[in-house]
Amino acid sequence: MPDLLIRDIDAELKRQIEDRANAHRRSLSDEAKSLIRKGLTGQEGELKLGTALCSLIAPEDRGDDLVFEVPEAVPPPPDFE
Repeated sequence: MPDLLIRDIDAELKRQIEDRANAHRRSLSDEAKSLIRKGLTGQEGELKLGTALCSLIAPEDRGDDLVFEVPEAVPPPPDFE
């Protein structure tokens, strides 16, 4: 398999790749390959379900105004005897 050598990499960039590799429990080499693959395909990975559903709603229609009102007097539970 061919090798790729990247020279004069910025120390901060290397640290960021190492941090990502540790977070994903990969080797530095595997993380670098994953980042290159994502960069070439233009994909950042699959969206999680909530993010995918939220992206279907226009920003102006999003909000947190869904309110459930609870009545102050809660009736007692039924007596089945």
